[in-house]
Amino acid sequence: MRRNGRKRRLPAIVILACLLFLTGIFAAAAWLLPDRWGKAGPAAGQEAAPEGMHQLFAAHPEEGEILQAGELRYKGKTYAYKSDIVTLLFMGIDKTGEAEASEDLYNGGQADALFLIALDPEGKTVSIIGISRDTMTEIAVFDRNGLYAGTRTGQIALAHAYGDGLKKSCENTADAVSRLFYGLPIHGYFALNMEAVALLNDAVGGVEVIIPEDACGADVEIDDRRYRPGWKAGERVRLMGKDAYTFIRYRDTGQAQSAAARLERQKDYLRAFIPQAVNAVKKDVILPFTLYRTAAPYMVTDITLREAARLAETAVSCDFSEENLYSLQGEVKEGELFEEFYPDETALYELILQVFYEEIPEGNIP
Repeated sequence: MRRNGRKRRLPAIVILACLLFLTGIFAAAAWLLPDRWGKAGPAAGQEAAPEGMHQLFAAHPEEGEILQAGELRYKGKTYAYKSDIVTLLFMGIDKTGEAEASEDLYNGGQADALFLIALDPEGKTVSIIGISRDTMTEIAVFDRNGLYAGTRTGQIALAHAYGDGLKKSCENTADAVSRLFYGLPIHGYFALNMEAVALLNDAVGGVEVIIPEDACGADVEIDDRRYRPGWKAGERVRLMGKDAYTFIRYRDTGQAQSAAARLERQKDYLRAFIPQAVNAVKKDVILPFTLYRTAAPYMVTDITLREAARLAETAVSCDFSEENLYSLQGEVKEGELFEEFYPDETALYELILQVFYEEIPEGNIP
């Protein structure tokens, strides 16, 4: 959903800083390190349109009309999929320590932070969509022996748990997000164990935020010990080390809609991180290399270093404004054990059209 208010444009270097944190912190190393994975990543299958968008109209023609490949008509307007758009998935994983394989395909860690990043080189924009970890959608599941057990509807954060904690977990999550977004192609993923955020946070000099009500009483486990920052609502603090990890990680599961509140906190942190990273890079031109070395042991990605370099090059020509930071609309319900978030299907469909499609003027329709 678009945020109301004055549009605030951020310069190109801000986009690079955003990608440094979310997907491109390894981009600067592209010229120094060999490409170990070959030619793959975001370029693969980039032109494929979301199949589910068209399948929906095939099943419900009263909702809209299917035109030629990649085009559809909805509420009297014609849309075409942006075939050059690059969609990346960022995952923040609730694991501590370096990224390593789990012992089975049943305990890969949950994706407590999920953001889709849409890089539109033609429109020269970057859009970021926050996805609640409680979002109910179809996910692939495995039994305790690691054997595939089909699919079921569950919280999207659990898709990462059903995997090896590395590539398989990321692929399972990317597939779940793609299904949620009507078959939207996801061209690359980047997963980061959330403990590493504290290291990246400190590398840019800390991040200043205002403590919201839901973060008061924060209490997390770090190194097998409880940590309590003792924040007060409305207090302005510069997050360092354990405080940064606590700010993005904590939620009170006894409070209603705590996952949604945490997602808003994570978005607030991202807004504050970007300008801080920009200033830090201006003062230290080798900071991107430092960030890469810091994050590498904690991250899993299928984006090649060369692809990351090209993405960063494209990103610096784009603009990002806060109105391009979205959240899914929907309803939170009490499940048997935990809260469940059910997206508004119409709102989601229209968000996809807004970000990933372009309207074709009537005079240009063949």
